[in-house]
Amino acid sequence: MAAGKAKRGSRGRRRGRRTGFIIAFLAPTLIAFCVFYLYPIVTVFATSFCKWDYTNIANPEFFGWDRMWENYDYIFNTYPFFWEALRNSTLWAILGAAVQIPVATLIALALSRKVKGIRIVRNIYIIPNMISTAAMGVIFLQLYNPSYGIVNPVIRLFKKDFVDNILLLRGPAFIAMTCAYIFFTGTTTLMILGNIMAIPEEVREAAMLDGASGLRQDWHITVPMIKGTLRTVSILAATSGFLLYNEVYFLTKGAAGTYSISYVIRELAITSPRTQFGRANAVAVIQILAGMIIIVALHLLYSISPKRKRKWSK
Repeated sequence: MAAGKAKRGSRGRRRGRRTGFIIAFLAPTLIAFCVFYLYPIVTVFATSFCKWDYTNIANPEFFGWDRMWENYDYIFNTYPFFWEALRNSTLWAILGAAVQIPVATLIALALSRKVKGIRIVRNIYIIPNMISTAAMGVIFLQLYNPSYGIVNPVIRLFKKDFVDNILLLRGPAFIAMTCAYIFFTGTTTLMILGNIMAIPEEVREAAMLDGASGLRQDWHITVPMIKGTLRTVSILAATSGFLLYNEVYFLTKGAAGTYSISYVIRELAITSPRTQFGRANAVAVIQILAGMIIIVALHLLYSISPKRKRKWSK
């Protein structure tokens, strides 16, 4: 009995040391998370119920329980661009998942082929994607310039008297904004490509022996095996689209119906002469909640597993 108690005590001490090591190992990350992420999120949430502008920059004041929703009431019912921004950001999030990911997947599948010169093609494809989004916004600003840009001459091939700036036309401006970022999928393509290259060669060989090759192998073998990566990059693409800012700032500054949620936050907190921090944080709370909804929705979408019969040969 004494020996059993000694063994249990020894196990308990080992568990305690292991637990202490795990806590010590995770502590720096947990502290950094609390300081740089959790505290700002809690602050944003708390101050969204406060009067906080140029009159009390250093001392946000809680509205009181009877007026605590005043900032949200202003955003929903008075601020002129919120619903436009929410609609645009939602569309960009949907396009990020529905357009960017299929494009990136097709490119990754093409780049995964073992053909001569494919490594050079991969490097060439990545080069434009190394440019920052701010610099890319400036580049597209020149492309859309009505005086010397390349877009207006192309439009004049079909409409000879066209002299307008498409960034100032409601409708075309949104399309131009979308094209400025939607097809730049370098990082996403690399993530998908890395997962494709990690698929064991034996799986491909077995599929070929079973009659699958080319596109059928991609659809029935490769895509299902990289489903986890596709879910991750879909979330990244959708949230990036919802948080779109640089392109809006450099191309249109919200003109012609191209406001985004991120640009609304900037306008309220920085551009506004009243520096409306409380109202900007109310929009930020909505942005955080919308991001959570996007993540949950995509997780649910990718958790659906339709049953398909695999018929690889006629």
